[in-house]
Amino acid sequence: MESNLMKQEISFLENKEQEINVKKDEVISLDLIDITGASLNLFLQKNSVCNLRIFYENAKNDLVLHANLVENATLNIYFADFSSGDSTLSSNVILLGDEAKSTFKFSSLVTKNDTKKYSISFSHIGEKTESNLEGYSVNCDTSKLKVEGISHIEKDSIKSKASQKIKAILFDETSSAIANPILKIDCDDIEASHACAIGSLNDEHLFYLLSRGIALEDAKKLITFGYLNPIVNYFDGKTKEELEALIKKGI
Repeated sequence: MESNLMKQEISFLENKEQEINVKKDEVISLDLIDITGASLNLFLQKNSVCNLRIFYENAKNDLVLHANLVENATLNIYFADFSSGDSTLSSNVILLGDEAKSTFKFSSLVTKNDTKKYSISFSHIGEKTESNLEGYSVNCDTSKLKVEGISHIEKDSIKSKASQKIKAILFDETSSAIANPILKIDCDDIEASHACAIGSLNDEHLFYLLSRGIALEDAKKLITFGYLNPIVNYFDGKTKEELEALIKKGI
């Protein structure tokens, strides 16, 4: 199926609301640009695969995303937020069909006095559905981050799986992060888990680098780069280069 991969860049310059239908057995990659006050509705048909890549670069960004997945459809969302300024993202993925799957991975760099808020939810309706939320953030200065993850496994969604993992590093005592992982379980015979970690840089990691003769500030930059950089691997071309440059500049 990978040989039939199609790529499309979505611009919201003229129309702030877009609707995309991913056809049966289709494999598509979507890149979102110019995201200010925008709304995207996705419909994934049977056996389709959509890789949605979201890049926040401008001074202010906000997006509302809704997705409906039928039988055996897969939606992978990769979100890189290295913008300067306040930003928001609201994502709601409904796993309607049996064996529908969705992953949401994000990396966020929050600096100065910026505030970033993300609300990411999954609704499991079909049997054997799967959702995975994984996010990493670095907060500096007096910045604030709030992440709410909601995984709802509804009645009769047997054999479904939901997982959440959110980690945030606070570079400065004046920065803050709040993560609310929420599991709503209305069905037996399922698997669900969540993990959340918010704190300063790992002292053991710092000690190891310092013992190798690396200066403190350089050690912090190395750890931060390794923390945020994995999201870059899901992008390509000029966007990938821009992401790497923004991470290096931001830290």
